[in-house]
Amino acid sequence: MNTNSGPLSGIRVLDLGRHLSCPFCGMTLGDLGAEVIKVEKRGYGDDTRHEGEIIGDQSIYYLSENRNKKGVTINFRSDEGKELLKGLIKKSDVLIENFRLGTMEKMGLGWETVHKLNPRLIMASISGFGKDSPYKDRPGFDTMMQATSGIMYLNRAADGPKITGGIWFIDIAAGMWTTIAVLAALHRRESTGEGQYINTAMYDSALTALNTYIPTFDQTGGLPADPSKYVYACPAGRFRSKDGYVMLSAGTDGLFERLLSITDDPFLNKPEFKNHDVRIQNDNYLAINQAVDRLMQTKTGDEWDEIFARIGVPGGKIKDMEDVLNCPASYVGNATIQLDIPRIGKVRFAGTPLNFSDEQLFFNRPPDLGEHNDEVYGDLLGLSKEKIEELKRGGVI
Repeated sequence: MNTNSGPLSGIRVLDLGRHLSCPFCGMTLGDLGAEVIKVEKRGYGDDTRHEGEIIGDQSIYYLSENRNKKGVTINFRSDEGKELLKGLIKKSDVLIENFRLGTMEKMGLGWETVHKLNPRLIMASISGFGKDSPYKDRPGFDTMMQATSGIMYLNRAADGPKITGGIWFIDIAAGMWTTIAVLAALHRRESTGEGQYINTAMYDSALTALNTYIPTFDQTGGLPADPSKYVYACPAGRFRSKDGYVMLSAGTDGLFERLLSITDDPFLNKPEFKNHDVRIQNDNYLAINQAVDRLMQTKTGDEWDEIFARIGVPGGKIKDMEDVLNCPASYVGNATIQLDIPRIGKVRFAGTPLNFSDEQLFFNRPPDLGEHNDEVYGDLLGLSKEKIEELKRGGVI
């Protein structure tokens, strides 16, 4: 496994994460060149090894969040297992975890303890609401956060149902924010020599994604009637095409002029509509979007893709997964990657948007359960082969 390339080469991360948010953070740090050691429950592993689509004997869910890691196992309930974990903590730069709040303290590995074990260690915890929230004891799952934060309410058409998101983007966002915090803490450590504790809440990550909706409601007490349309610009939003839906953003005066170049619709070509402030007036806003919706229905999504590209208007077909994997843009840089998975073969995964002019990123397959026990406990902690075999027989690793 290559751990000597990438901007985080030389940084060791101990990943105690399960499910998505924390493993995603660890995977991103691994993509950037850190040596990431994923610590899993002996005999069972990360819950995601047993969830989602199973191909052969492997979970696509687990495989999608755990590349670029070494895998070890520990019996967290055993005293010897806890001592092994302490040994790994002493040898690491970063510890990330997303156990239920209080779990690390029950294991005798809360922040105060690990900080004494390794003053330079950066510890990051991800939870549903964060350690200081009045809701801190509530479990945090992505769909629950979509409901609790208002995102599920906003994810709808004008009179349509509230939609459960098919993508766990709040989990991913929490992992991304934690990654940013870890990088900031590593930079700070360069000058202070001290580690610090990072506390990331999924709920806070969801509120950040609400962006302009919070101040808009704070000041007006209202929200757009149809969140599928962009309230600050017209025409902009989702429209029906001949064979599905397209997105279009032609709200500025310049972009609207480009849109008019392909239609002689007398209503849309009214001179007064060339002014942005006139177009977003309530009555005009609705009527213009309705006229654009009729225009979009005259052609297919693929045809609009070509037209919008030609006239320089942001927009295009709302694509399905087959469209996405047939799109040449999905194969530029590290957008998607292909890994050779044992007992399955070559599998394409989402990659990373991170690309560097002077760094080449490498991608290694996720580890089998406990695959690197001998390497990590032998080379890193200095245990003999005999001791490692004893720990295996004793149910510790």
